[in-house]
Amino acid sequence: MPVQNAEIAALLNQEAELLEIQGANPFRVRAYRRAAQTIGALPRSVASILAAEEDLTALPGIGQDLAGKIAEIVKTGRFPALDDLKREVPGDLAAIATLPGMGPRRVSQLHHELGVQGRGRRQCPSASDSCPPR
Repeated sequence: MPVQNAEIAALLNQEAELLEIQGANPFRVRAYRRAAQTIGALPRSVASILAAEEDLTALPGIGQDLAGKIAEIVKTGRFPALDDLKREVPGDLAAIATLPGMGPRRVSQLHHELGVQGRGRRQCPSASDSCPPR
């Protein structure tokens, strides 16, 4: 079954959130978000666009790199860049970002300032420092 536009958009948004948690370049984060918006709003499926051998870079906010990643998602149903990023982001910070009131910026701040790695888990800054009490 072909990957739907909404699924592709969700994957691109997830990539943007994880990049933002990591503190990646804001322009890169914005590019993924804009691509997700574009794909989500398309009246045709990306699969049909690719089947017609149309160029995805003709769509607003889709450059050569993102076009290749989107084509890979449609072709394989997987997003290797997102899988790699999930392995790089510590703990379950991505899951925390989905909680109400917790966006990528706040999760990043909690991780960097307090050592939060997931629900109920913290990492103290160094062996000589003690974690603040809960």
